[in-house]
Amino acid sequence: MNVLLLCSQGMSTGMLCDRIAAAAKADGCDMTVWAASEIKAREHVGKADIILLGPQIRYLKNRIAEMAEGKPVEVIDMMAYGTMDGKKVYGDIKKIMGV
Repeated sequence: MNVLLLCSQGMSTGMLCDRIAAAAKADGCDMTVWAASEIKAREHVGKADIILLGPQIRYLKNRIAEMAEGKPVEVIDMMAYGTMDGKKVYGDIKKIMGV
């Protein structure tokens, strides 16, 4: 599964990527997780199975969803984002993807 996290700059979300990947690995799930800034969204959405947005760019959800052409686009839980809770976000990804 390929998971794209988008935020304003792609930096804070990059730290969360590592924690999500670690939770996936511990669960035996083959997952690629990467971060990008919302400015580069168009370059990355085609490679992703699911796109997660940092809470600070939740207002872009509809625009990103149009780019994603039917792929799930969701906003990361604000508390999980603030605490960098990769395990929680990983659980949310599994729910969204029906895994």
